[in-house]
Amino acid sequence: MKTTVTEREGNTVKLEVEVSEQELQQAFDKRLKELTREVRVPGFRPGKVPASMLRQRLGDEMIITDTVEQAMDGWYTAAVVEAGVDPVDRPQIDVGEELPELGKPLSFTATVTVMPEVELGEYKGLEVPKESAEVLDEEVDEQFERLRNEFAELSPVEGRPVQRGDFATVDFSASLDGQPVEALAASDFVFEVGAGRLFPEIEVQTLGMQTGEEKSFKLTLPADFAEEEVGGKEVDFTVTVKELKEKVLPPVTDKWTSEVSEFETLLELRQEIRGKIEGTKTHSVEQRFRSLAVQAAADNAVLELPDVVVTEQAQEMARDFAQSLASQGADIRAYLEATGISAEQMVEDMKPQAARNVKTGLVLDAVAEAEGLEVGDDDISAAIAQMAAAARTDAEALEKNLRESERLDPIRWQVRREKAADFIAAQAVAVEPPEPVSESATETEEAATETEEAVVDSEPAAADESDQAETKDDLENDAD
Repeated sequence: MKTTVTEREGNTVKLEVEVSEQELQQAFDKRLKELTREVRVPGFRPGKVPASMLRQRLGDEMIITDTVEQAMDGWYTAAVVEAGVDPVDRPQIDVGEELPELGKPLSFTATVTVMPEVELGEYKGLEVPKESAEVLDEEVDEQFERLRNEFAELSPVEGRPVQRGDFATVDFSASLDGQPVEALAASDFVFEVGAGRLFPEIEVQTLGMQTGEEKSFKLTLPADFAEEEVGGKEVDFTVTVKELKEKVLPPVTDKWTSEVSEFETLLELRQEIRGKIEGTKTHSVEQRFRSLAVQAAADNAVLELPDVVVTEQAQEMARDFAQSLASQGADIRAYLEATGISAEQMVEDMKPQAARNVKTGLVLDAVAEAEGLEVGDDDISAAIAQMAAAARTDAEALEKNLRESERLDPIRWQVRREKAADFIAAQAVAVEPPEPVSESATETEEAATETEEAVVDSEPAAADESDQAETKDDLENDAD
């Protein structure tokens, strides 16, 4: 078989393919053998019909037409491999108007959308803002106070009214037009005043009450209240304070430190807290720096994304979202009803992020190619070990299963992109972030992080007509 790329316009490629007379004959003979088992001829058992009789009965023209239909997918696949193109959509095949003949080559053309060619811009030495990972004393103090609060005790309070931060035990009830509202009735309910567990109006009214005191007041319920018949309406609410306790924090001493931790002194404990905060901040800063560097490299590149690729990526994101909801016991249909959007609109809304994901991924692929970044067996094993740790399964068994089922290519592809992202970040130059950081800049950082995480955690987008047709059903049925 001979394949020639005759035209390329944007992301559309036209291939001219010539199937030799020998290949056509082989396909014809194979199909004829299959037909001897499929076609029923009176007087013959399946598979025992002479080929000559079947050719005479069906006619070579019909068999050749059937042969071409059966073999075209294989011929086309071989053609795109030979041409070195990366299709992302179904091709348009044209075999011409003349019927193929045995003993002559068969020619056809295939027009197909392919992944775009990436024109890389600057990706080395990019100036990227990087925050400081310095740990402030205030951050250590805040974490230390959280630890103290974990070991706090509740002590009864007498002789003073309810204050913010107190733990109040209350009874409460409500009525609408004289009828009780069961959803707003409770006994011995304990809550921290000011923590936002109850409606703000209730907490405000509770402040200043004495133990044993009862108070009634009007309360307007939110429109989306659990009991729809009272949602948005004003009820008569009554609360009684039965008991009041306050949080007593432990004393800050070396003795307390040795009792609640592995450290003997308060200084050692604070140093440990500082070290953990610093480690977390450093990791976070490095990840943001890496994401912004990758996003800058992607912004500098030039490529034209096929709509079909963006649509497929958006559909994949929507399916992942539906599965995420299902794993949490939620239903995508309920989500769509609550938000008032359709499955199609959800996919449409995801297209801008999908386009960023696809572009960033293709740029990482191009950088990996330009820099000759390779992925070895050790890299694959390390990636599988991380997957196994996250899934709490045996790494060796998982790797064996993936190798035997020939499912290593997506992992190899993902690791190669990770290496490209690491390369871009390693070549980037850290600069002071602008002060103050604007809201739009923060959104840009978040989008960059989200984009990079998406492109290294998913497989390359490749559209399929059946996937597009089933997207709406997938979104609505995944939770089931």
